[in-house]
Amino acid sequence: MKVLFTTTALLIILFFPKLLDAQDTISFSSNDKLLNHSITNHFTLYTGNDEVISVDDFLKRKTECKKRVLTHSMENLDFTSDHFFIHFVVVNESTEKQRLMLETARPITNGVELTDVSTHNRLYSGDGIPFERKSVRTNRSVLPLEIGSNESVEYVLRLESDGEIISLPIVFWESDKFNESENIRQFGFGIFYGVFLFVIAIYITFFILLKDRLFLQYSIYVFFSGLLQFSLDGYLHKYLFTSGGYLTQHLIIIIAGVTVISALIYGANYLKLEGKIRKVLMFFAFLIFVIVLLSLTTGKLYELSYVLVNGMSLLAVLAILTIGIKVRRNRFVSPLFILGLSCLSVGAIIFILGNFNVIDAPELTQNSLKIGVLCEIICLSILMVGKYKQLEEETKKAQQQLLIELEEKNLLMSEVNVRLEQEVMNRTKEIEEKRKELKEKNQDFISSVQYAKRIQKAVLSNEQKFKSILPKSFITFRPKDIVSGDFYWIDSIAPTKKWPNGLIFYATVDCTGHGVPGAFMSIIGNHLLELGKTNNEVQSPGEMLDFLNNEVNLSLNSYYNDEEIRDGMDLAFCAIDSFNKRLYFSGAKNSALIIRGDEMIRLKGDREAIGFGGNKHRFTNQEVNIQPGDMVYTFSDGYIDQFGGDKGKKFMTKRLKELLLLSAPLSMEEQQKYIEEAFDNWKGDLEQVDDVVLIGVQIQ
Repeated sequence: MKVLFTTTALLIILFFPKLLDAQDTISFSSNDKLLNHSITNHFTLYTGNDEVISVDDFLKRKTECKKRVLTHSMENLDFTSDHFFIHFVVVNESTEKQRLMLETARPITNGVELTDVSTHNRLYSGDGIPFERKSVRTNRSVLPLEIGSNESVEYVLRLESDGEIISLPIVFWESDKFNESENIRQFGFGIFYGVFLFVIAIYITFFILLKDRLFLQYSIYVFFSGLLQFSLDGYLHKYLFTSGGYLTQHLIIIIAGVTVISALIYGANYLKLEGKIRKVLMFFAFLIFVIVLLSLTTGKLYELSYVLVNGMSLLAVLAILTIGIKVRRNRFVSPLFILGLSCLSVGAIIFILGNFNVIDAPELTQNSLKIGVLCEIICLSILMVGKYKQLEEETKKAQQQLLIELEEKNLLMSEVNVRLEQEVMNRTKEIEEKRKELKEKNQDFISSVQYAKRIQKAVLSNEQKFKSILPKSFITFRPKDIVSGDFYWIDSIAPTKKWPNGLIFYATVDCTGHGVPGAFMSIIGNHLLELGKTNNEVQSPGEMLDFLNNEVNLSLNSYYNDEEIRDGMDLAFCAIDSFNKRLYFSGAKNSALIIRGDEMIRLKGDREAIGFGGNKHRFTNQEVNIQPGDMVYTFSDGYIDQFGGDKGKKFMTKRLKELLLLSAPLSMEEQQKYIEEAFDNWKGDLEQVDDVVLIGVQIQ
């Protein structure tokens, strides 16, 4: 009875399909020719509408769906976000149970769902679900079938995309044939991706050795080209983004966009494009970047981005190829570059036209891009090896040319020297003697000043002593001449009754003038600071400035009754009580700046200078609470008075404050480097106008 019933059912299905609006029927027997290759042309495709999005909806409203008889062994369904259904029956006419693997759709298809109509069992594939939920855990869209002897099973295959093309191979694989096919594919992919990894490793090494950015740009392009193929083959979903869904689907367009942008950048730099032609390629890169941003959305804009990225990618590749051919007319461009881009262009054109269903040969269109990319990578890799050799040869030629030029210059210099010596010998004895006399005087003067510099360095406080007392500090010291009128001084005093925890004294001093006169004043100023430190009457910065003022006037003006010598110094004097976290300050025309986070505190000095106002003035002593991490800056006027910039103006105090606020969060070494570079950049080629000293101290 069972055999009779099955036979009757098959006859009804086979001979009265229009009467019942029957499903497609595929019958298998042993050694059947329908196995192990695509038989898409045996099926009918139904397109769902807004009310038909699930298998249950489809079975209820099948007659309302748009119907299309498939005519090719493989079909492309264009860029789409529709739901598609194939309703079919599989009949096993053999006497043995059939275990089959149904392969359909590309690995990057969002949803592949197969429903057994009688049992409602469902099998799943596609990159819209977690990889572990796939019925067969492979990067391909494969579903397992098991059909008993003389048994028929009714199925509904549901396919879903988010805007990408759905490709329809429908292959019923025998299990052993599928495993054999899978092994061959995996071996081929291993070789394919191995080529990419090998090329990347080689040219990254070239970049490290030669420091030529073209090798790095090429490596980046190869990496993203390989990653794009890796994504299209479903391995991104299998190995990296196994959760599926939004990230897996959107990364395809992002990777495709970055691949084309990196190709445009590499092509423009290899061809050494400039001006309008380069702007054309960069405009393409910008458009593709905009498309990538569109792909991050959902809905219609996301669906449109699939079409746009395919179209723009094709135009970009053709643009590079066209420009390469045009440039080759005027200067050498390797034929391998043109050949590689031609291979890529042909492969991309076939692939993209296949996506648009212009070429109806899915097996060719799906593999054309891989073949084109592989041929391009081989051509460009050979080209870049040539580039490596070319750079080596250019380096050797440049070295040889340099040696030749050096020899020519040495010969020329020798000839010039001979002529000059002859001219000098022909000059009068009087001029020769004067020259010698001037030379000797100049050498004596320079030697004297150099010796004065050594004396000054020996007498004045040095950076080593400063950092031994205040480790968290830096000193920017730039004398205008060999010796300096600016100097700094530091020392600590032992605990006293007034200061039981002792104090650290330091000063930033700007003496009148610079060069030798300033150096004399610096020696006097340093000596008086040392005397003041040991004077019991000096217990604060203000008292120290009073002492200095009195001593300078006594030292320089005691022998002059009719006129006062206008020599003295400006300075900022600080005393730090580390235990109580207090800063004591007194200034003669100079100020101190404290930076605490984004806040700046200015301790303004008195308007009197040391040695100019007689002995009547008493300098103000200021005190302020300090916190660990505070930066205290003192400086002479050499930095702010320096001419420079675009208009040759002074640096000014306001600009210095802004500079210090920016540099304060950095380490001491980084601050010093930042401040000195800013000074050099501002000064440019102009002459330094004065001695410069700037001290930064961080409170601990």
